[in-house]
Amino acid sequence: MPGLTTIRRRYFIPLLLVCVLTALAGCDKDREHPVPYVHVQFDFNIIHYNLNSVGSSHQFSQHESGGYRGIVVYRLSMDEFKAYDRACPCDPHHCTVSISADNPVLVTDPCCGSTFLLMDGSLVEGDAQFPLKEYRALFNPGTNRLTITN
Repeated sequence: MPGLTTIRRRYFIPLLLVCVLTALAGCDKDREHPVPYVHVQFDFNIIHYNLNSVGSSHQFSQHESGGYRGIVVYRLSMDEFKAYDRACPCDPHHCTVSISADNPVLVTDPCCGSTFLLMDGSLVEGDAQFPLKEYRALFNPGTNRLTITN
């Protein structure tokens, strides 16, 4: 019968290998978001863009709002908005998400076919490995102004 030291040696290398592979797999999720950082400071009156009701959304071009490829805004509640970069995480240098004509709570990317939920930026369908890149959205109900920053 093998001694305890022999058993430890026999299983040490495979156990170490499993630990290293598990750690590396976990690191994949901690990778930096593929949409490049750009400074965002965008302020506007929500009434001018029909963002008056919960569930409404609007997309801005990069020239209007900043962001890497523009910004899409979704009204989550009376006091809370969500703002995301329109660059698709699959290929942020070439692909841009747009609000779905059938459902204003979704954005789709025609390049890779990914669909994202504007409530939280998560992937609904497609090959994207990351959610949409989110920006801070601060709403002032007294002035109806929304400020989007990073």
